[in-house]
Amino acid sequence: MEQIVDFPDPADYQYPEELKLPDGTVLMGRTYGESQIIMNRKKWRLYMTYERLDNDLDNPRPIVRSTQNGIIYRLPPDSITQEILGYIKRHPGCTPEEVMGQVLAWLQEEGIDLSNEDRMFLYASYIYDTMSLLAIYGLIWIAK
Repeated sequence: MEQIVDFPDPADYQYPEELKLPDGTVLMGRTYGESQIIMNRKKWRLYMTYERLDNDLDNPRPIVRSTQNGIIYRLPPDSITQEILGYIKRHPGCTPEEVMGQVLAWLQEEGIDLSNEDRMFLYASYIYDTMSLLAIYGLIWIAK
């Protein structure tokens, strides 16, 4: 059987100062101006580049293979990561801004109060960081 790699849990990931694509594009930098996924949130398009390998839809840690690099990942039991992937799968070509709006609306439906600006900023940062990790690890493709 092929080796399964644990995809990093965005909540526990030791983030470097910058998250970069292999081509050098800085997705998340030290400032908003350096964070291309934020600056291009209305222009860039997102596509899924994975296939699900397990058939258990109730599995909290789905097994997927990147069609970009062939690596098999076990996703973290993180509902936000899975919501992002599910939205991109259902809406190929969506923008990072559309993903952000959907995930924030979903969090509110789940009972999370986002009326506090600091809490909203924390979740927004988490969502952008997660999208960046998904792109870096080859589970989503960003069309610039």
